Amino acid sequence: MTPAVTWRHGITGILLDPPYDSGEHAIRYAGGTGSISREVREWAIANGDNPLLRIALCGYEGEHDMPESWECVRWKAQGGYGSQGKGRGRANAARERIWFSPHCLRVGLPLLEASA
Repeated sequence: MTPAVTWRHGITGILLDPPYDSGEHAIRYAGGTGSISREVREWAIANGDNPLLRIALCGYEGEHDMPESWECVRWKAQGGYGSQGKGRGRANAARERIWFSPHCLRVGLPLLEASA
């Protein structure tokens, strides 16, 4: 992402929800390295101190090693096909996390807090 489509026009919120990087969910794209989640995390960290960016990065617990200045919020997915059965999708629902960059404003997250 370039400055022209992010912070150059003012404060910008960015939600990053890359494919899971763990072995059980790794996705390889044509011509890709198979490490999209790691590359997205690196971009987020490199840009997280920009006061004009509000970055939220989604993933599983333990998937992203983020700086201490980022806030990690746990939540539990309520729907989706994975939570309908008795397999790992149900267990994985409780592993969901969102990391917020230092310049995100904390105004209350009632939807996330109610489901955690």
